[in-house]
This record gives sequence, structure tokens and C-alpha cells, in this order.
Amino acid sequence: MSSSLLTTSAMEAPMSSSLGAMGPLLRKLHSLLAPDHRLPKPLKHGIELLKEDLEELSADLLEQSMADTPNHKAVYWMDEVRELSYEVEDCIDDMMLRHAGDGVKTRAVRSHRVSRVKVYRLFKSLKPSTRVSKITELRTLVLEASERRERYHLDDCASRSSPVFTRHNPVPGLYGQATDFLVGIDDLKIKLTKWLTEDADQQLKVMCIDGPAGVGKTTLAKQLYCELGEQFDCWAFVRASRTSDTKRLLGDILSQVQHCRLPSYSCEVQNLIDNLTKYLQDKRYFIVIDDLWETTWDIVKSAFPDGNNYSRIITTAETDGVALECCGSQSDNILKMKPLGSHASAELFFSIVCGSEHRCPDQLKEVSYRFIGKCGGLPLATICIAGLLASQTDNSELWHHLQKCLCSNLSTSPTLEEMLKEVLNLSYSCLPHYLKTCLLYLAMYPEGFTMWKVDLLKQWISEGFITAKEEKEVEEIADSYFYELVNKGMIQPEQINHNDEVLSCTLHHTVRDLIMYKSKEENFITSIDYSKAITGNSNMVRRLSLHFSSAKYATKPSGVILSQSRSLFFFGLLRCLPSDVEFKLLRVLILDFWGNQYGHTSLNLTRICSLVHLRYLKISCDIIVELPAQMRGLQYMETLEINARLSAVPLDIIHLPSLLHLSLRDETNLPDGIGRIRSLRTLQYFDLGNNTEDNVLSLGGLMNLQYLHLTYSTVQSDEHLKRNMVALASSVIKLVNLKSVILAPGALSTAIYHDVLSSVYSPPVFLQGLQKLDLLPPICMFSSFPKDIGAVRKLCYLNLVVRELRRNDIDSITGLPALTVLSLYVRQPPAESIIFNNGAFPALKYFKYMCGVLCLAFQEGALPNVHRLKLGFNARKGQQYDVLLAGIQHLVNLKKIDGIIGAAEGAEEPDRSAAESAFKDTIHKHSRFPSYVNVKRVDWVEEENEPRTEVNSSSSKCHEILQEQRGVNETEEDTKQFADSG
Repeated sequence: MSSSLLTTSAMEAPMSSSLGAMGPLLRKLHSLLAPDHRLPKPLKHGIELLKEDLEELSADLLEQSMADTPNHKAVYWMDEVRELSYEVEDCIDDMMLRHAGDGVKTRAVRSHRVSRVKVYRLFKSLKPSTRVSKITELRTLVLEASERRERYHLDDCASRSSPVFTRHNPVPGLYGQATDFLVGIDDLKIKLTKWLTEDADQQLKVMCIDGPAGVGKTTLAKQLYCELGEQFDCWAFVRASRTSDTKRLLGDILSQVQHCRLPSYSCEVQNLIDNLTKYLQDKRYFIVIDDLWETTWDIVKSAFPDGNNYSRIITTAETDGVALECCGSQSDNILKMKPLGSHASAELFFSIVCGSEHRCPDQLKEVSYRFIGKCGGLPLATICIAGLLASQTDNSELWHHLQKCLCSNLSTSPTLEEMLKEVLNLSYSCLPHYLKTCLLYLAMYPEGFTMWKVDLLKQWISEGFITAKEEKEVEEIADSYFYELVNKGMIQPEQINHNDEVLSCTLHHTVRDLIMYKSKEENFITSIDYSKAITGNSNMVRRLSLHFSSAKYATKPSGVILSQSRSLFFFGLLRCLPSDVEFKLLRVLILDFWGNQYGHTSLNLTRICSLVHLRYLKISCDIIVELPAQMRGLQYMETLEINARLSAVPLDIIHLPSLLHLSLRDETNLPDGIGRIRSLRTLQYFDLGNNTEDNVLSLGGLMNLQYLHLTYSTVQSDEHLKRNMVALASSVIKLVNLKSVILAPGALSTAIYHDVLSSVYSPPVFLQGLQKLDLLPPICMFSSFPKDIGAVRKLCYLNLVVRELRRNDIDSITGLPALTVLSLYVRQPPAESIIFNNGAFPALKYFKYMCGVLCLAFQEGALPNVHRLKLGFNARKGQQYDVLLAGIQHLVNLKKIDGIIGAAEGAEEPDRSAAESAFKDTIHKHSRFPSYVNVKRVDWVEEENEPRTEVNSSSSKCHEILQEQRGVNETEEDTKQFADSG
């Protein structure tokens, strides 16, 4: 690679684990040298020389970082240069911000951008002699590092560069079609399915899936959980960890079975056990505990009551001892998973690389089977290698090179554990720098933690790991990085929605061990369990993760230099939190307080404004958070998420110029004028009950808003809500960049009468970028189906409640080309069947229909891609069920049906049984009887039998506003530019 290309690459590089702060540093110096800035000649000359020296040094660092096996001197030199890049950037930032209080006011920009005006003005405020002297000192350090490179003779190391796969991996939806990759284990799945659904033993039973790391235990358990979980009264899927984090594990189980939005860790272990036992008593439950270790089960098992409800627990474990302990030494309840045979391994490998073996180029088949053999039948290893090679089928030379590398690094008779580790190491080594950096950042989270994709993307962006020429591209690029890591098998999907989007993920413990080792090598992340002795961490910490596995022994960490930290993730006890004055350079701060806070009733963050670099702040706790009275000094703040009670919201929050994402707990009173935050893209939990009518109206000023989540958690008065709903209608129609609108009751909401609170008459047709519309009672119910929705062509997700649904109403949306998820709640049973015509809903994958009377008909060709139906209705006294689902056999891709059967007034047990029998008999008519039919009984599926009432005045007023605005907005529609968040 030429030096000019290396210099260009280094100049464009983001913040990374391999290159340190070189990219952002060079861009800051470049901004200081912009032609429109008039720096004194000595200073400008010094900066030019420093920039030239750094460009040469960064090019050398990039070249060395691509070496196959650098020697100890090269590793030492790279560590030294990375640290130097951080120190120089810190120094430049300090020089720029030292006089930030001198009245220099400029608008800050995104973390991956540099405000040239601000950089220049702040830098210029320093005395000339101070500036020139400091630049000279920095240049001396850079030149010394270059001289050491020559003295170490590192050119020979850089000549042996390792292969790096920089092309985008085209493997589609590997994460969304898990069943397609459950190869070779059909018998195990059938056995477990029968055990879960047909075993006649009423007592609680535990089954353990036992096998080596990477053999597919989690995949099998997760598939069974997804397919069968809803047949039980309550269910949970949780991950254990090798550390004895029993409180987190029990808290996760409790939060899932109770369907809480967030877990609470304020209880002691015994309290959690008591609460779980009480809640699960007399319920039929299904719990999966993945990756269980010996130190956990003996405590956790005491939380599960016995009983005669056919409850089941599945655990996964890597050791026979843990498996026997889980099953009470009953070996019949241990399911041994062995590595795949050669045929199944080949099927898995080729399905990922090129779809099937017959599509594989002939010149790659022989080397393919060598790879398959080296994976030892472990699906995780096979997926990692296949995901790596899938984008390189036209480069057979590279395949052979990688195969030789793998063979040379493995012993003659490697164990399965050695095979897996070497495959993962090779896969990691072949990742481009930007993917390595994003992957290593996941080491900030504790083992077994579920990480939300939306959080990771924001954190990567705030850290400066993502660069893009256009600002709107940053989220798209971050999203593509996430899916590349999923497709390459490096991170494991956790929650996947009906649109096959990965919402959350976790790390296999072997992958986590690898990235922890790599992070420590490059001093990229320091992870400390502060309930254990801290050794060997006295070096400069750039990114720090603090968590605990035992609250009993937790102490505040000492002997660690924290002043240079750019990220702090804290999971633990408030009394162990380091002082905020130690973190002047923080970009990302996450505080998640677990356990009893020992008398603390509040968290004082009034000094947080001293963290002038802060871009991302997320707080979760059960105590009151005190923010500073003024936050205007946090000019770079992009994400502010606080899941806690606030003593007060700073009034000047509306003046944060860079704020993109604001999420505060419902019941929070936001300052008036929230519409002044023009940069805002996400506004979460805006409470219609606690905010004024003027503040609701001001939402119309958020022209960049893409995601709006509204709640109503406090009942003030019907009139207050009516006024706010009218104000909301006039605001929303102005937000042309909206992609998602959610209107749902808050956690503390009480029931509101539907006839009093009819909602917005119809969504405006000019919201052409809208992809998700989720409107739930008791706030929002339409008197009739809003036909204008059919004009929102990008809509993917629709969730509506209507009082009345007529036969032709559904026709208005059947042609929506992108609609994949549709949930309809119909309050008044329709007088006639709802018919889905040929070609209706071409993209729909999931359809939920809740109505007191089930009467649907499907023509041939309707819903061609629907995979799952969820249908609810009421059994009625003496009812004959002649027609429930006419034409169900025409849904050719249907895989799963869930039935929810309630009881109308007067219905008795025989009526329920008749309804359930009729429902199952109808489904058996399906030409491809769905693999899973789940019928659950509930007390009642909500319905109204009263005659239709007229739309109230608030709804009519909303309609008038929409009609008035329609003429204005439709004329302007062609000139709108819809930003895309990815």
C-alpha cells in the first residue's frame, strides 16, 4: 500500500482500538488550518508541522496494525503510539476548552464532526506563546516516536500483513431464520418438544442440555422457547454467567415472568426468591436458564415452587457436574448434545456461504471440506468461518491462505475447545479495524448481559467509531456494522421482532474471553469486578467498566488512574461509584445501580456539567436523581436517557444544541418549549398527562424528529386529555420526518372510558416516511377504521384499536407493500365476515386479530408470506362455530397459530371446550398443518355490544385540523426530504 493511501486512510479513520485517536486528532488539526482561519504565522506553521508528523506516524501505525504476527517490539511501539495519540488529542482538547467560559458561544456538532469555528475560536483564546510552546512539545513527542520506529527496524514486520475482509457480507437474514440452521438435531428437538408438551407428569421437571461450548445448546433452547413459551402461563429466558451474579439472574427472571418494563435490583436475594415463589405458585411456567454454572443453581432452584401444573425448566451447561446437579442426579433428564456429523456440518456451512453445496464453485469445494473438518462439528465455529467466507467466493487464493493459517495454528490433535478458540481468533483477525473496534466495545458490559442494539449504535457513534461523509448516513453505517458482526457469528441475537430485526444481542462466553484478551492487549477497555481484588490495573484507563458479582464484598476501586477515561460503565452499588471529578474526558457515561443502596435516597449529579466532553448519558436506578439546575454547558450531549425519578428537569435542557435522543421516565414534567430542541430525533415517554397543552403544541417544531413515544400515566381530567389530543393532532402533521409513533398507556395509567376519549380521526396521508404506527387503548381508539392509513406506503408495523370494522374497511390497507406486522383489536363484533382477497398483504408476516367474534375468510393468494397468526375471541353460550377461519388452507407459509379464547357473559366450561375444539378442527384443514398450535384460555377478550356512538367533539376537532393542514402540506410534499435513521 502506498504511503499516500495510508495517509488518506489514517486521515479518514474513526476512533479505533488499533489506531487510537489518530483519525479524530488529524481532523481537528485540519480544521484549525482551514483557509478562513487567521492564526498567527508561528502557530499555524507549528500546527502544519505537527499535522504532517502525525500523518506520517499514523500511516506507520496503520501499516504495523495490519501485520500478521508483529514481534514484541512492534507491539510495544504500537501501544506507545496509540497512547500518544490519545494524549495529544487530550492536550488539544484541553487547550481548546480551557477558556470555554470566556464567553465563546458556538453551536456544537455531532461527535464524529468537528466544529471548525469552535475549534478555532477556543484555540485562539490561548496566549500565543503558550500555544506555540505546547505545539512544539507535542511535536517533539511525535518525532521521538518516529525515531523509535526506525531504531526498532519495524519495516520487516509490516511486510507480512494478515488478510482483512473489508467487503460487506451479503448473507441475508442469517439471524432471522434460526430454524434454517438447526441442522442435524431434529431428533433432540422432537424429544424436548414432547417432554414440554406431552409429558404426563404434573410435577415440576428440569431438563438440562449438556455439551461443549459452541455445540448449539443455546440455539436449540431458544428455538423451543420461542415456539412453545406462550403455551405456558408465564415464561422467561435468561442467561447466567461464570460469576455468581445470582441477584441479576433472579431479577431478570422475575421481570420477564411479570412482564415488567425494567427489572428492579433493589431487593435482596432472599426477597427475590420469595417474590418469585409467590408469583409462580399455582401457575404453569416455562423457564430457560442458559449457560448455567455450578455456583448458581443451588440458590436459584429454591425460587421455583413445585406443584401440579406441568411446569418445566430447561438449563444448558458445559459440564456433567452442573447437569447432574440441575436434574437431581437423574441422568434421564440430561440431554447430551454432540458435535454435528460431517453431512450436517457441510449443510450448515454451504447454506451460509452460497445457499447450498451445488451452488458452491468447484474450485472451493475441497478447501471448504477442510474448513468444515477444522470446525470439529461445532455450529458456532462453522457459522463464524462460513460468515467470514461468504463475501469472498470469488477469491479462492484467499480461502487457501486462510485454511493454511488455521491448520498451522492448530495442534495435531486439537480438542474441541482449542478448535473453537482458534477459529474465533482467525475470524477476529480477519475483521476490518472498524468492526474490531465495535466488537471490542461490547466488553464494557458484564458477562451474560443483554445488550440492546439501539443503545450500542448510539454508544459507537458517541465514541467516534463511525465516520460518514453525510451526517444522515452515520446511523445506517452503525446498523450495518452491527449486522455484519451478527452474520459473522461474533455476536448472538437475543430478541428478534416479527420483521426479522435483531433488537438485542449477547456474547458467547468464548467470544467474550477473546475480546477481553484483545482489549487488554491494546489497553482499549479495562473491565473490573470490584468485589474482587484489583491487580495490575494501575495504568492509564481509557475505557472503564465497573461491575460486581458479590455485593457483600464490593468496595470502591483504588489504585486505578481514571483521569484519562473516555467511557465509564458502572453496574453496581452507589457507595462504590468513583467521584465524577476524576472523569474530565468522559464521552460516554452509563450508571446502572443494582441492589440495596444502603440508605441512599438520591443520586447527586449536580456536578455533571464539569464533564464538558460528555455525549452519552444513561442512568437506571430506583432512587431520585438530582441533575444540575443548568445543563447548557454540555454542548456536545447527544443522548440523554434517565430511567429514574428526577427531582427536577433543568429548564435549559431545551437549549442543548446537539441533543438527538431524549428519554425520560413517564410522569416527568418537561420544560415548556420542548420544540426548541431542533436537533432532536428521538423523544421517548412524552407524557400527555403531565405536559401542558402549549408544550404538546411545541412538538410541531421538532422537524428532525423520527421516533415519538407518547404515554399517559396520570389521570388529570378528561378535558385536559381532550385538549392535548387536539394539540397533538396539529403538531404531528408537521413532523414530515417521523418514522415511528407509539401512543400507549404509561406504567401507572388507570383505565379511561373509550367513549370519552376517542382519538385522532385519521393519520395524515403526507407522513410518507412513517414506518411504525402503534396506537393502543385506553388513550387511543378509533370509532371506525381510518382509511387514510392506506396512503402511508412505507408502513411496516401497524397496531390499532377500532370500535367497528366493516367488511370493506380492510381493503384500504391490503395493498401496503411493506406492511409486515398487523395487529387489530375490534371492540364491536362485525355483522359479517372480514374477507382477505387474493393478493392482500403481500409482505405481511405476523397478523394479530382480537375480537369478541372470530369470523375471517381468506381467498387463495391472500397473505402469501404470513408465518404466524394470533387470534383471540370469546366463547358464547350455545354458540355453533360453523365459520371461524374460512380458507385457512390458502395461507401456504403459515407456521404457527396462537389462539386466545375468553368467555362471554353466560358462557360455561362446555362452551369454552366447544370453542377450543372448533378452533383446532378449523386449523387442521390447513394443507400444511402448522407445526405449533397454541391455545390459551383467558377470562375475557374485550368487546363492546353497545350501538356505535358519534365521534366526540375532540375527535371532530382533530379531523378539522387535519383537513385544514392537508391542503398546505400536500402542495409542499414534493419538496420534503425524508431523513433515514437506518
